[in-house]
Amino acid sequence: MIPDRSDARLLAGLLVAILLTGCASRSPAPERADVPLPDRLGDGAGPAVPGEWWRHFDDPALDDVMERVVDDSFSLAAARGRLRQARAAARGEAGGRLPTLDATGDASATRSDGRTTDEYAVGAMAAFEVDLWGRLDSAAEAAALEARATERDLRAAGISLTAEAASAYYGILRERALRELIRRQIDTNRRIEELVELRYRRGNAGADELLRQRQLVESTTSELASVAGELERLRAELAALQGRPGPDALTLPESAELVDVPPLPDAGVPSEWLRRRPDLEAAFLRVQAADAELASAIAARYPRLDLSASLESAAASPSALFQDWIGRIAAGLTVPLFRGGQLEADVDRTRAARDVAFNEYAQTVLDAVAGVESALAAERADRSRVASLEKQVSLGERVLEQLRYRYRNGAADFLDVLDAQTTLQDNQRSLLEARWALVADRIELVRTLAGGWPGDTAADSGAEDNPYADESS
Repeated sequence: MIPDRSDARLLAGLLVAILLTGCASRSPAPERADVPLPDRLGDGAGPAVPGEWWRHFDDPALDDVMERVVDDSFSLAAARGRLRQARAAARGEAGGRLPTLDATGDASATRSDGRTTDEYAVGAMAAFEVDLWGRLDSAAEAAALEARATERDLRAAGISLTAEAASAYYGILRERALRELIRRQIDTNRRIEELVELRYRRGNAGADELLRQRQLVESTTSELASVAGELERLRAELAALQGRPGPDALTLPESAELVDVPPLPDAGVPSEWLRRRPDLEAAFLRVQAADAELASAIAARYPRLDLSASLESAAASPSALFQDWIGRIAAGLTVPLFRGGQLEADVDRTRAARDVAFNEYAQTVLDAVAGVESALAAERADRSRVASLEKQVSLGERVLEQLRYRYRNGAADFLDVLDAQTTLQDNQRSLLEARWALVADRIELVRTLAGGWPGDTAADSGAEDNPYADESS
């Protein structure tokens, strides 16, 4: 039955309505510029953070620690595996845009009325979907963008992991320095104990003074156990980050000196930093991937054109194959008319997913900006604290020396000496912690500014540009 003109017009109108509905449902993709940024990050005038961010500290010992972390960490090995998965998924999705080709072969024997009839057949079939509306292209693009985002995830994981390792390593140096400081304080307290004991034997000091000084010696000595425990905890943490079976497998220098914090680095222009920092770049790539998925969902509402072709040869013996061929060519148009709202729901879902991805990206950017500003503010505060504590320690040493001299000559009260001791020693430990806080502030700052490793660029590279990639990727 041939449809009349009204039926044809109705069908044409229905197809146009479907296409117009799909075209009208895709809103413009979000842009990076939609997220507000400050004009500049910080006010550092020093050099930019190097690709291997830890080289900012110019510490060969730290370089050795980081080399083992990057080479041997199981966490990074897992991240490399996730990258290979994402790249394979992208290749698989891209393959859907190409024709498929299959070969078939068949051999059978049929026995009837005492006679056996052999039959052989070979054939080839090809199929291809004409991507009229970009559905397959959009799906492949989304998978490729996800693979690129996963590569940035790998870089971000490396930055976070090495920042943890730097904190653990310098934490070990801090505990070693604290151990040495406590030992010096114990020596000082024992020398004062000897002075108090001498005065006590001469009848110039009471027993309570000697007992209080001995109590201070024991209290200070007991703190060595806490330091030893924290030192072993940090060693175990660093060993795990390096993929070592335990702290005994670590090879570390015996230094107990914290690194000198270099001048502030140049944070650069926020727009450049935005593209350099891998976690932010990964978040925006996922916004783009979500937009591509939305395009694919919209295109799924359009008609599909499928092409197919086949060749087949059949014969009663293998030698007779390939003499006669039967060829078929077909084209099919599929128009989605009613799917119970599934296609519309998929469009709504992917549109919402794109909104979620963009808002998460925007919040990640603002959190990162806040992280930079917080690290800068913390460093300014800790520098002021260090300067103040250095003065307090210098003054406290002079006060204690004067009071010891006066106490030896009976011109000062023991409680004044005891108070001067405890105040000085508290300030000495506070100064050590403040100096460590400066190192921690700088680790956090350069971590928030870091973008990758030498050879890394924002280009959509393969494994050859990825510093973590192994040979199999």
